[in-house]
Amino acid sequence: MRLRSIVLTVGLLIIAAISLFSWGATTRAAQSDPAPIRLQAATFFPTADQPPAFAPGLTVDGYAPGTRGYYIVQFIGPVETAWKNQVTKLGGEILEYIPDNAFKVRMDPAQAARVGDLATVNWVGIFQPAFKISPTVAGRGMSLIRVRIERGADAAQARAAIAATGATVLERSQDILLVGASASQVEAIANVLDVAWIEQFVMPEKHNEYGAGVIVGTSTANANGYDGSTQIAAVADTGIGGGTAATAHPDIPAARVVNIYNWPGSAGGCFQTLVNDGAIDVDSGHGTHTAASVLSDGGPGGEGKGGAPAAGLVFQATENWATITVYCQIFGGYPANGYFLTGLPSDLRNLYQQAYNDGARVHSNSWGSAVAGDYTLNSANTDSFIWTNRDMTITFSAGNSGADANNNGVVDNDSIGAPATAKNVITVGASENERANGFPCDTGLGYTSTDAYQTGQTCTSMSGQNLLGTGTRWGFNTAPLSTDPTAGNKEQMASFSSRGPTDDGRIKPDVVAPGSWILSGYSNLYRQGYGGSTNPQNSAYQWDGWGMPLNADYKWMGGTSMSNPIAAGAATVVRDFYQKEYSHNASAALVKATLINSAVDMADENNDGANDNDYPIPNVHEGWGRLNAANATDGSAQYVDNTTGIGTGGNAVYNFDVGTAGQPFKVTLVWSDYPSTEAAALNLVNNLNLVVTAPGGAVYRGNVFSGGWSTTGGSADTVNNVENVYVQSAAAGTWSISVDGANVPNGPQPFALVIDGNATAGPTPT
Repeated sequence: MRLRSIVLTVGLLIIAAISLFSWGATTRAAQSDPAPIRLQAATFFPTADQPPAFAPGLTVDGYAPGTRGYYIVQFIGPVETAWKNQVTKLGGEILEYIPDNAFKVRMDPAQAARVGDLATVNWVGIFQPAFKISPTVAGRGMSLIRVRIERGADAAQARAAIAATGATVLERSQDILLVGASASQVEAIANVLDVAWIEQFVMPEKHNEYGAGVIVGTSTANANGYDGSTQIAAVADTGIGGGTAATAHPDIPAARVVNIYNWPGSAGGCFQTLVNDGAIDVDSGHGTHTAASVLSDGGPGGEGKGGAPAAGLVFQATENWATITVYCQIFGGYPANGYFLTGLPSDLRNLYQQAYNDGARVHSNSWGSAVAGDYTLNSANTDSFIWTNRDMTITFSAGNSGADANNNGVVDNDSIGAPATAKNVITVGASENERANGFPCDTGLGYTSTDAYQTGQTCTSMSGQNLLGTGTRWGFNTAPLSTDPTAGNKEQMASFSSRGPTDDGRIKPDVVAPGSWILSGYSNLYRQGYGGSTNPQNSAYQWDGWGMPLNADYKWMGGTSMSNPIAAGAATVVRDFYQKEYSHNASAALVKATLINSAVDMADENNDGANDNDYPIPNVHEGWGRLNAANATDGSAQYVDNTTGIGTGGNAVYNFDVGTAGQPFKVTLVWSDYPSTEAAALNLVNNLNLVVTAPGGAVYRGNVFSGGWSTTGGSADTVNNVENVYVQSAAAGTWSISVDGANVPNGPQPFALVIDGNATAGPTPT
């Protein structure tokens, strides 16, 4: 055993004053192909000869004898279970995976020395305080931060140590704290032994601030008998109608409402006071609108019909009127009062678990925090829930942060919100809506529209049709974004929709659905023009949506908040399809694979105003395309829903026979991955590879695309937990599909495959 230092190759922690430090570590002789350690704070090769550079006070040289501290243990290659068992046997407690081939391990210095002597271990080094700080926090002044205490640690002792730094603890919930801290206090908190992670706090918001059944194919799926009748879907949102099953909405029958829960939250954190109004929906009407988009029966003419009109509903109401503390007004930039999602818990797994216990297997969420692609604590906890509950499909809106900061007429990349950055969710962007009969309003309403793009107009003066406006509605100033209508082209992305990739390079959004001018449920409280009074809390009517409403039951809204429940409805229909056709309880991975495999590549994904397919799938705008539930449920595809999983070095091979040449052959692999540590620069933990071999021997690897179709060559994808091979014109004969366990440090890893393209299952190789 010998002491070595390490070298920083990519510094992600930007600081003004830096100092080098002596870092005690154990390492083996340098490997011929060394693997880096990839953290948000730094990416480095442990076997090199120079240390990374960090601000003074963010490093420690070692722990006192007997102190169980935190170390990085890097193995010599892709991780095998037996190697982890060796570390555990020596007293190390394995915590989180760290790329590449490493884990955070809790142990004392003597145990660390023995672990460093293992032949399977390449390097052991201290998990430094600098590694705990998100780049979103580094270098800021006073900040609102979320602090996570390491699992299995003495949380009370850690909370006391955090308070002793002089920082203001605004809220605490088990192992998660909301804290106000200066830059020096952030450093002090990072030096608290059992603090695991520090990230910027960004308050979650609804994604609507700015019936598409025909476009996404749910109408066809419903007509074929797949209407969600075997399923229960959950919606976590503001509130729903009058707050009871009987008053939820006229087109959501009480018999289909499984439960309505009130999640009021409590005063504390940023909320100085709050008014618990139960589960009613009184401000934006957001929750009523999204719930109806998932599963409403629709009006007499089919208006506002949801994607799964026979599914059961679990609703979780989270919004209330609150006043904001002066601290959060100053350092968070939040208004003095208003309606906020006060009930969202610090640990979202509690929210999901309640719905899961009621039988919900689809969970729709049209909210998030604008974190520009960052993988946050909420992302990790959401991935954790799906890893543990493999049959729970969770959908999230991508966000409405699409922007053109340099005014070049192109929507900028890297604006996905969280938890939509989670690996295992279905992240949904927004495309434009297209309706044959336009976007009508109620000519019986006499008041003047409150929509800024219909100034001075009544519904009658607009001849009964809402004026849509152009991209200036979203704040775009440069053509074609500023001049393009806000609806009317189903082949076009909605310009406000957040774009990928995530900060670690994953393809997001996964899919898109219509999100502009969506007609859905209107909450029955405080409606202007329909005999209602104003809300006594803020002396205002409920928001009447985009433009003016269709009638007392339905109004227009838009945003990825509206595209997400359309996708959740489609996911519910897909689960219903597998249950009815195969008596199969589909995993979240299978539902996601089915929706991706059947999606349609849009023609104007980059909003240049031309249906020219400049950027074929996969791309940062639409991900893998626009949902098509009709394709997803037409019965043409084969599927594998593997539950046993594979480990490092393992593989599963399937043969499929293509009878007629010349048709597309599409293979989608999805796995619900083990949750990543927030500190990692690369969030994939278990790396599977998709390899498809044609009858003539040509080899296609997952996600190696050109012009929207797979091409031979390229290298294996080490970033995404979704891999596709789409062959445009498949040869007749036997196609071999192999799922390979390249590196499965937390296995075994189950997976799902969907295969579409005039193929029948052939003999499986032995």
